[in-house]
Amino acid sequence: MLLVTEAQAQTAEAIKAAGQAADTLMQYQAVGAFAILLTIALGWQSWRNMKLQDRCADLASQLATIAANSTSAIASHASATDRMQAAQATAAETLRDQGAETAKEISELRHAQNNHLAGVNAVMELLARQRQGAA
Repeated sequence: MLLVTEAQAQTAEAIKAAGQAADTLMQYQAVGAFAILLTIALGWQSWRNMKLQDRCADLASQLATIAANSTSAIASHASATDRMQAAQATAAETLRDQGAETAKEISELRHAQNNHLAGVNAVMELLARQRQGAA
């Protein structure tokens, strides 16, 4: 009977050890499943990160293109502004020259008109003297 009790005790220990082994195995399986899910999540996050890096590179390229175009547009605008200022300066100089020439012509016309008026007045005085002398 001693052997049966000892065998039962060993069987109980074996069952207990088997239960602990099963619990440990379940824990390892749970850790393994978690590790697989974590690996999948990290892989998806890595893929998403690569997509965002590609998008960032595209945006940086677009930004560089926009900056280059803006620089070109600013340079064109500055060049056009310089040409307009030069044209305005030329037009202003031309207007000053024409204004001076017009003022000179007006002065000459006034002088000629005054001379003509003086001549007309002299003729009128002569006519008036002749009428007085004839009267």
